Amino acid sequence: MNMDSNPHPTADPTSSEPHRLFLHEPGWRVSLKVGSEREFCYAMAPGQDFYHRLLDGEVYLHTNEERLCLACAERRGLLSYKPKGLRDPVPIVEIIDESGEDGPGVYRRELSDSDH
Repeated sequence: MNMDSNPHPTADPTSSEPHRLFLHEPGWRVSLKVGSEREFCYAMAPGQDFYHRLLDGEVYLHTNEERLCLACAERRGLLSYKPKGLRDPVPIVEIIDESGEDGPGVYRRELSDSDH
């Protein structure tokens, strides 16, 4: 039993250690391919000039428009082995009143590039 206190270790896909998988793109659903009905991944793997089949028991992602095997979804950047981090805190800037009067400073919120 691993007693590592970090619940989100950096995952190495080639490692024999289990790792967590994260889907950060909204609108995708996770499904399991069951049965022999022919269903295809909507992306071509590198070096292939054809769409490959989803296999019985394979976990895949889908939207109303397309299906992707996990390997193609990872190549497209939909999957990650790291959780989405929290946003950086918005800085608060204090503007000092130079009039010399005692009282609270004036605060203003600066918007980050992602807030525009």
